[in-house]
Amino acid sequence: MDLPELKTAKYEGEVFRNIYTCAPSQDLLEDICDFEDAPFLDALIQLTSEIDHEAPQAYRPFQYGKIQDQEILAVFKKEKWGYSRFSDGTDYGVWYSAEDEMTSIYEASWWAYQLGKDNVHSKGEVYTTDRMMYQCSLKAEQMVDLSLEQNFYSSLTHPHDYRFCHAIGRQSHQQGVHLLRTPSARKKNGICVPVFQAHAIQSAEKIFYMRFHINIDGMIAVSSSRKKFNFSFQHSIVTF
Repeated sequence: MDLPELKTAKYEGEVFRNIYTCAPSQDLLEDICDFEDAPFLDALIQLTSEIDHEAPQAYRPFQYGKIQDQEILAVFKKEKWGYSRFSDGTDYGVWYSAEDEMTSIYEASWWAYQLGKDNVHSKGEVYTTDRMMYQCSLKAEQMVDLSLEQNFYSSLTHPHDYRFCHAIGRQSHQQGVHLLRTPSARKKNGICVPVFQAHAIQSAEKIFYMRFHINIDGMIAVSSSRKKFNFSFQHSIVTF
């Protein structure tokens, strides 16, 4: 498989990332133990999860990529829960972001649609997920700008065949590339910024809540406190 040369340059800028959240927040231990026992159970979770809870929360995708070799967590490796455009989910994690909020929404809603199809759409239900949008500052010494690789555009944005992108992701990870700039597969003219090295993330600030409503016919509705981000679109226009 022919790959573009990974020429690196410096990168510094603001990006956006939205992830699952729970609004209003909920204590996840309240259904399995009494209130006074929660600190002991939480301490056990901290000790056995293989996650460094002292590290910034933004580091979680990278931590998840490293713990999958643990025997007790073999199910995660088998099911490839970390599978994404630039990782096959078996070796390393990737932190995904975009250079504008709308691209972040289109990218995340596509994955939410896949999750909805697998879990609730067979029952005729609308899949709803709460999201938090973050504005993040990135700074990297080694960035590869794939948006300049016009000859590889169709492979970089293929709607479901990720083999080409997995090969680039694996090579980037092995060579110590900090992050990529790459065209979005879900939003025309959008730019995504997948990050491979946690130290490239300088800060992450919560900026607004929103909610995705994923319908079985592929209609996706977005609601938020910001007028600009209250809209709906058909899934068929996400992939192109």
